Amino acid sequence: MNVTIKDVAKAAGVSKSTVSRIFSNSGNYSDETKRKVLEAAERLNYRKNTIATAMKTKETKNLGLIIYKKHKPILSHPFYAPIVEAIVDSSKERGYSIIIATDQDIENSAAESLLEKRVDGIIFTSFVHEAIIKKCKEMGLPLVLLNCSIDLDVSFVKADNYMGAYEAVVYFIKKKYREIGFLCGPLQDQSYYERYRGYLAALNDYNIPVRENFMRFGESTISEGTRLMSNMLESGDVPRAIFASCDMIAIGAIKAIKKAGLKIPDDVAVIGFEDIEHNVLIEPALSTVFVDKMKMGQMAVKVLLDQIGAKSKSRRENILPTKLILRESS
Repeated sequence: MNVTIKDVAKAAGVSKSTVSRIFSNSGNYSDETKRKVLEAAERLNYRKNTIATAMKTKETKNLGLIIYKKHKPILSHPFYAPIVEAIVDSSKERGYSIIIATDQDIENSAAESLLEKRVDGIIFTSFVHEAIIKKCKEMGLPLVLLNCSIDLDVSFVKADNYMGAYEAVVYFIKKKYREIGFLCGPLQDQSYYERYRGYLAALNDYNIPVRENFMRFGESTISEGTRLMSNMLESGDVPRAIFASCDMIAIGAIKAIKKAGLKIPDDVAVIGFEDIEHNVLIEPALSTVFVDKMKMGQMAVKVLLDQIGAKSKSRRENILPTKLILRESS
C-alpha cells in the first residue's frame, strides 16, 4: 500500500499541512519538527507521488524518448549511444527524467504505451508514423523529431545529410576519381535518402554519369556492408571509390575489399558517414562525414523544453552542419 502524507503526519505527530510545508521547503517550522517528519518519512519508506503532483501541476518532469531501429542493438548502437547519453544528461541538468522506449516495428509504435505513462513531451528518433504524430498534436503534447523530419509542422533536429554526402563525393571527384560507387541503407530512412540525393547531385554537377551498377542498397549493418560490397566485387565491375551512407556499411565494405586482396585506398578508397567510435579502431582507419551526435541530443532537449515552457510553439528546423574527416581509407 502506498504511504501518504497523512500517514507521515500521523507517525510524526504533526498536521498534514506541516508535512507539506517541510516537503516543499516553504512556511515556518522548527528544526526539531523537520527532523521528526523526515525520520517518519524514512521509516515508512515514503516516496513523493510524482503522478499526484502532476495532476495538480500538469507536469510530470518526465520526457519520453522513442528510438526506432529495425536491427539490434538499439541503445548500444554506436550512432545512437552518444545521442541518448546527451539527451539523458541534458534532461537531468534541467530537472527532468527520461523514459526510454525502443521499437523495431514502426506500425506498432512504443509511443502508445509511453503516452499512458504521462510524459511532458516526446523525442522521436529516425522514424515515426504520421498517425502517432497526429495523435500527439491532438493531445497538445510537445514533441521533437531527431535525425528525421516530417511535413506536419513539427520541430526537428538533424544533420545536414545532403551536404555532407555531396562534399564527400566532391572530395573523390577532386582527387580525380570518376568511378564512384554508393552503398546505401534503406531509402525509407530519410537520412539515407538525403545522402543518396547528395551523392547523385555531386555526380550531376561534375558531369559524371550515374551508373546503376555502381550502387547497392540494403540494411545499415556491418554484415550487410560486407554482402553488398562482395556482390559488387563479384560482378567484376568495381568502382575506384566507395561512398557509404553510414559507417557500419563502410566498415563491412572494407572487410570485403580486404578479403578480396585489394588495397585501401590504392585500389578502392572508402568514405563513410556519421563518424562512430569504431572508425579509428579498424584498419585502415575510416574516412567519414562527422555528425555532432552530442549536440544533436542536447539541442533536441532544448527545443522540446522550449515548447513545454511555451517559449516557442512554432516549428523549428535545426539542421546541424557536418564535416568531412579524412583518415587512411581515402
